[in-house]
Amino acid sequence: MTVGGELERTLRQRRSVRKFREAPVPHELLRRIVAAGTWAPSAGNRQHWEFTVVVSEKVRRQMAEAVRERWTAILDGAEAESLVGEIKEYSGNFDWFAAAPVVVVVSAGSPAAFLSHLLRDNAIDVAGAKTAAAMAAQNLMLAAHALGLGTCCLTGPLAAQEDLRRVTGLGRRQSIVCLVALGYPAEAPPERPRKPLSAVMRIVE
Repeated sequence: MTVGGELERTLRQRRSVRKFREAPVPHELLRRIVAAGTWAPSAGNRQHWEFTVVVSEKVRRQMAEAVRERWTAILDGAEAESLVGEIKEYSGNFDWFAAAPVVVVVSAGSPAAFLSHLLRDNAIDVAGAKTAAAMAAQNLMLAAHALGLGTCCLTGPLAAQEDLRRVTGLGRRQSIVCLVALGYPAEAPPERPRKPLSAVMRIVE
């Protein structure tokens, strides 16, 4: 199989894993996985990403508790009963990450002051730090898969962004882009269907 073919196979075989074995992940493997993340592109090669690798069970539990408390507060303050019911049913998907042996907090640095002054709300998009961090997270997950590990990317917990920053010791200039639950998989999720290219691809000539 060609190098390109191997990459395509890796892309197709990667799955979102939500059940993990209790076995710890060696730090050397974690370093290799994060190193793969750092080879993602970034605007101006500024590499304004940060990877906080949480192996502490205590900290993972504190993170999950912060997420539960935040979503409880959100639901308590919501007025639309139908929406509350739907979110309550789904919100259990937001804090399960504490059961994973490792959680990687992928974050991005804030835009430079001059960009924030010039572009205001558009500064984050133009600076590209969040986009770069998201691409780094994809690199990380693909590397983990290639090394026999499973991952799942989560954004639901980011409703508790400030509390998660506090619990993990992140500075205020770091914005969390996603959490990546990581470990040796205890399940083999089936392939999920993809939309046809005709539904998602446009060619402008």
